[in-house]
Amino acid sequence: MSNSFSPLKSVGCSITKHKFKTSRIVNDRVEELCCTKCGKQMTKTIYGDFVPLNDRYEQINRALNDVAQKRKRAGLITA
Repeated sequence: MSNSFSPLKSVGCSITKHKFKTSRIVNDRVEELCCTKCGKQMTKTIYGDFVPLNDRYEQINRALNDVAQKRKRAGLITA
């Protein structure tokens, strides 16, 4: 998303709750989310947990996406 994270707006979100929207689908289990109000980025792990999107999770998501794309091209995954 084009929104950059704003700590000031995040304070408002801590009171009124974040409004997350899917910004990128990594594979069938993992997705990246961004708050439409403050720009905070989160990721949903394969276990269903929501964690802040940091460099480590960005690398993991990139690798998972690459594997999913290769499997899709090889015909191992339909859809």
